[in-house]
Amino acid sequence: MKKTVLIILAAIVVIAAPIYLIIPSTLTVSNQLTVEASDGVVAKFLVHQHRWKKWWPGTKVNDKQFAYQGVQFTINKTTNSGANIDLQQGNFKLDADISYLAEDFAAKISLQAQRQSSMNPVKRVMDYFAARDLQNKTGQVLARFKTFLEDQKNAYGYKIYINKVTDPFLLTTTASAATYPDMQSIYSSIENLKKEAIAKGAKMTNFPMLNITQVGSKEYQISYAIPIDKKITPGKGSVINNLVMGGNLLIADVKGGPNTVNNAFEEVRIYMKDHKLIAPAMPFESMVTDRYLEKDTSKWVTKIYYPIF
Repeated sequence: MKKTVLIILAAIVVIAAPIYLIIPSTLTVSNQLTVEASDGVVAKFLVHQHRWKKWWPGTKVNDKQFAYQGVQFTINKTTNSGANIDLQQGNFKLDADISYLAEDFAAKISLQAQRQSSMNPVKRVMDYFAARDLQNKTGQVLARFKTFLEDQKNAYGYKIYINKVTDPFLLTTTASAATYPDMQSIYSSIENLKKEAIAKGAKMTNFPMLNITQVGSKEYQISYAIPIDKKITPGKGSVINNLVMGGNLLIADVKGGPNTVNNAFEEVRIYMKDHKLIAPAMPFESMVTDRYLEKDTSKWVTKIYYPIF
């Protein structure tokens, strides 16, 4: 009897020993990838948890909890450098950190989690495979995050792209006002520029352009412009602004009213900072929609133009 027990124990040791040799004492889930987006863009959607729903590939349970293929992701806290989360699949649970690090024109995102392996051989094996499954699924989540961030419209809220200057001559006039200009005054100034261009044999080649800058608590500097097909001698109160034919323009497509346009300008400035671009000249908004005729601002279509190099 005693011999039988010893044989059984020896067999258990022989069977279990490889488990402790093969499966490490610490289980690790680790994923890392590089995103072609700035660290500021990564922080915008990682650190601010209310934006997780915008890129999450699974379902949102509540403001702090998200699910993906049977795994519960619970946000414990966020910091300036990332987020601490709980990962749970069934009874297997891990504490994980997601962090990011700026690189040249990119950012590296890492997810790291560890826990001690169980001394119970059966549970040790089960936990090992659970950790491998989490490794795969967290990798898929980060891959989705990468795809989302590398789409300019997702990252900045607008389609932002570079095109070439095709209208190098801008007939421009400026004015100042104590209040924000209304549509009647804006289109009256635009109409005066059109008349001047026609009188001097020039044709308008694209939509009218506008720049409104607040320079004081009660002062606005307004620039109006129309693209024309040739250089003319401007009249009193107007000038010709020359853009380099074939030069680069950073463009954002916007749909909405003044607040939306102003927000788009801010996002374009962030884009320029992220991509180390410099604007040698004043930006303009190209008014694709006739705002005087279209009263519903949600239907306004605008293109933001930033000369860059």
